[in-house]
Amino acid sequence: MVDPDHVFEAVRRGYSELEYASPDQIIDYFAAVDVDAITGHINNIKGMVFEELHVEQLTSQDIDAGLFEATNHPDTDVWAEMAGGDIVEFQLKATDSVSYVDAVLADNPDLAIVTTSEVADSMGAEVINSGIEDSVLEEVVTETLFDEVVNPVSPLSVLGWLFGLPF
Repeated sequence: MVDPDHVFEAVRRGYSELEYASPDQIIDYFAAVDVDAITGHINNIKGMVFEELHVEQLTSQDIDAGLFEATNHPDTDVWAEMAGGDIVEFQLKATDSVSYVDAVLADNPDLAIVTTSEVADSMGAEVINSGIEDSVLEEVVTETLFDEVVNPVSPLSVLGWLFGLPF
């Protein structure tokens, strides 16, 4: 399970206006965003959480790795120092879309791409399997920041559930 703290850290890293915000302030910020913009925010945050988790995976294997300071670093998201001292840069794709990753590979055939397990299972050796599921990333971001918007519970629906009424 991905810790919600990863979501808050990702937001602080990727949204400069929330760099020092508390979890409650972050939740309030996203509660006020336009409903049509929620999917874009989820995808953006999901990608940043994915980057953090992948760096943690690498460092847990005693590989020196890190994120680039800018979240919009050109072409790559993560660097790692491999055995022998070579620095390798990776682009990470937190998605379940094989066609999206195929398009990135077509434009950047020499780029090392790390994907979520759903995509890697479909693509094989063309990408690096992170072992992290896109569905888990999306779930933790949605539940942490957008659950009340995506899955609202109205007083009428609660009454309907309690008394078996069709609200």
